[in-house]
Amino acid sequence: MPTVIIRPDSAGSSTGFDQTGANLVSKINDNDTETFITQTNTTANFSIGIGNSSDYSGATINNVVVSAIGNTSGKASSAALQIELKNAAETTLQTSTLNFGTTESTQNGAAYETSLTPTVVDGFNLLCTPDTSGIIIKEVFITVDYTAAAVATTPFIGMKSGKYKIVSGKIKI
Repeated sequence: MPTVIIRPDSAGSSTGFDQTGANLVSKINDNDTETFITQTNTTANFSIGIGNSSDYSGATINNVVVSAIGNTSGKASSAALQIELKNAAETTLQTSTLNFGTTESTQNGAAYETSLTPTVVDGFNLLCTPDTSGIIIKEVFITVDYTAAAVATTPFIGMKSGKYKIVSGKIKI
């Protein structure tokens, strides 16, 4: 089944990180682990809106998986990042806790698959809250697994009246 990655495209509130607003979003949505945000306060969080894709328009959404790339900052040996997947109405659909060590890694939440439609996916936003250990977040994204809409094709030509003129090829009756 095809998948597509959707990334943050708008910033909500944030506190306790070295970047805010559009700068925060640009560091974690560019598919570049050389850019990142760093936790600067023990109390920290940020909310972000997630972009959408025409790839799954009209499709059946099978599941979504929230992921982040990061590692600890400072002397911490581990850090946890809690990510709440929310719909457009700000209702929490799923909460995932991703655990990071001192080396960069990609961590994935569990697949979420309840009542998903393209409209629901288009309204996703995330609330990200790290623990007090200190974390560097390099990327945040959602992988959407979908089944493409069926395309109806008819291999037959129908004709109630009139004539067809065949200029080349073969006809099998």
